[in-house]
Amino acid sequence: MDHSVNYRVMKPGEEDQVIDLVSGVFYQFVAPLFNDEGVTEFMEYADPLALAERIKGDQFVNVAESDGEIIGIIEIREHRHISLFFIKQEHQRKGIGRELLSRAVQKCISTNPELTELTVNSSPNAVSAYRALGLVQKGEEKTVNGIRFVPMSLE
Repeated sequence: MDHSVNYRVMKPGEEDQVIDLVSGVFYQFVAPLFNDEGVTEFMEYADPLALAERIKGDQFVNVAESDGEIIGIIEIREHRHISLFFIKQEHQRKGIGRELLSRAVQKCISTNPELTELTVNSSPNAVSAYRALGLVQKGEEKTVNGIRFVPMSLE
């Protein structure tokens, strides 16, 4: 059965759906790598009300949806940094993340034609996925406020 995927900007009022997806994937794959401080820090960021406030500023969220369900999201800060990028497990490795990233890059460049790179602080378990999307590691793994990450960028 062909389930087409629709890509679009997150609509106001969808913050709960987006954060449900983010927190579900986070707890499944990323939280086991973090200490309690890191999980708390991440979940304070991944809050529906905080997300609603962020998108009033210079951040945007693109979503992938299939059959009316949000199955992937990418949040971009300042049109130059990936702050959240999550795809539901059953939809991973199907090109959805690649398309979300491509559309986000297009939007960033249209807003800032001088843009030379898009950065991300990748969780350690996502480094290989980011490499497959063309990003390169820009430093060693770090831990800040319990959040473990590897700095990466797409030029």
